[in-house]
Amino acid sequence: MSEEARLTTFIEGCVGGKVVSLERQPRWRKAWYCQVERDGGLVPLYIRGDKQLDAEPYPGLGREARILQILEAHGLPVPHVYGVCQDPEAIVMDRVPGERDVSFAASDEERRTIAFQYIDVMAKMHSLDTADFEAMGIALPSGPEALALAYVDANQPLFDRTRRGPEPMLEFVLKWLRRNAPQDRSEARFIHGDAGQFLFDQGNLTCIHDFEASHIGDPLADLASLRVRNPTEPLGADVNELLRHYQAITGRKIDSWALSYHTAAFMVTAVMALAGPMKDPDTPLQGEYLIWDITCKRAMLWAMAECMGVTIQRCQAPPPQGSYQDLIVRVLEQGIHRLEAASAADQREKQSALMLLEWLKNSASFGAELEQRDTAMLEQLLGETPLQGVDREAQLEQFVLKSGPEQDIALLNYFAAQIEAQVLIASSLGERLEGYALPRVEL
Repeated sequence: MSEEARLTTFIEGCVGGKVVSLERQPRWRKAWYCQVERDGGLVPLYIRGDKQLDAEPYPGLGREARILQILEAHGLPVPHVYGVCQDPEAIVMDRVPGERDVSFAASDEERRTIAFQYIDVMAKMHSLDTADFEAMGIALPSGPEALALAYVDANQPLFDRTRRGPEPMLEFVLKWLRRNAPQDRSEARFIHGDAGQFLFDQGNLTCIHDFEASHIGDPLADLASLRVRNPTEPLGADVNELLRHYQAITGRKIDSWALSYHTAAFMVTAVMALAGPMKDPDTPLQGEYLIWDITCKRAMLWAMAECMGVTIQRCQAPPPQGSYQDLIVRVLEQGIHRLEAASAADQREKQSALMLLEWLKNSASFGAELEQRDTAMLEQLLGETPLQGVDREAQLEQFVLKSGPEQDIALLNYFAAQIEAQVLIASSLGERLEGYALPRVEL
């Protein structure tokens, strides 16, 4: 029996009707749109499958389904869950009407209304008693360190399991986060974990969704994640306004330093999850992973700079250097343009190849000079000649592990210079990268 046939049998059993359509979504994660005929009408469903990747700190869709059921019981606008199929693993839930892209809203005022509605719903979620979530096995952090690092700690086993070699930047950031956890935070609440995910229709929010990262932690972690979702998925209103609205309706004053800390802590978990896939060129989404890796690292380091009072210096492009590599890149460009895309998937692959080609152009023009800058900066940091390749990474990781707080600013500046050089190489992405040079929070 095929996967769709097994899924159809399960859907009909838990919904109570006949499946008349089951359409696989054209996306990397398994998901289907479904319609069930029941009582003379059609019930639209969304079938949420698993990622088929070892990239989750809380694996298993049963956990997310139970969270949705608890939130629905407390009156939160979430999709109704009918059941969880085991083969294939998938949540069968209502397909809620609406869009996520706020550019589809009728006006700026409508976008603002939707964004403020989302903050109202988030505040209500943060007010829930954690007992129901604890009863289903979600850990209640004990003490300020556990509270601040709840999601980092959940991701640590995943990182340890999937990493493929030295990760000096991550080791530095994790060490800094553990040493600098806010000591005056004590309020543990149920949080979304990856906030800013909602749908709206006709000017009103229709649901919040995607709770696979949800846990009990500091509510500031949700507010921090809004900062880094907004550049690629705008919320509909200025983030500062939304943070001030949250303060007003909850009576919770937002600590700017702790908000920056949680921004860094949220982004480090994304970088931890990417560490393994970034070393595997056979991963289907490798082009996107390259982009995510740069953007996540950039926001992570800029947030740490906020905490340390450091201004990150952007990378200045050196004069272009002509080389034989330029000719190879031009020939490659012509070849890619001549390729015919037979499908939408082929067209996406072609666009990804052209994006990487732009990076190669920049690398050919000034990559050698950027490498020389990196070597000189690293030699000054280490006090010895840097090694090459993976040996250099291992050498730097050992330095990081032995270093104390007195080296924090020097290490931050070094890793920030690395990422800003990558941003320069990837400059064809334009605004997609710039939003992760975090705009200043003004409360």
